[in-house]
Amino acid sequence: MPYSLKGRRVLVTAGSRGLGALICEKFADEGAHIMVNYVSREDKAREVVARVAERGVQAFMIQGDAAKPEDNARIVKETVDRLGGLDIIVANAGWTRFSDFSDLNALPLEDWNKVN
Repeated sequence: MPYSLKGRRVLVTAGSRGLGALICEKFADEGAHIMVNYVSREDKAREVVARVAERGVQAFMIQGDAAKPEDNARIVKETVDRLGGLDIIVANAGWTRFSDFSDLNALPLEDWNKVN
């Protein structure tokens, strides 16, 4: 029997745009309730929540920076409170730094570890 996502409660970090927004919508297509996490683009998060809610599932949004442990604790707590539990976390948050390939060893590993 295939695994059903119907009624599952999902938190998607960095869910307000790009791949995160698509992940939110796909889980909603399968019947999952969604918490959309965003850092700074509240307008984009509202758009994702509206599109997700059109699919007949619960949808909420929460601001927070996945690189900050205190924000993560609050995000998870509010997700559990609003959705009545938490079944799946999609750790989609990340960061990008554009540079030449030969400079990749100069990337600050500490910054990478904060998010991941």
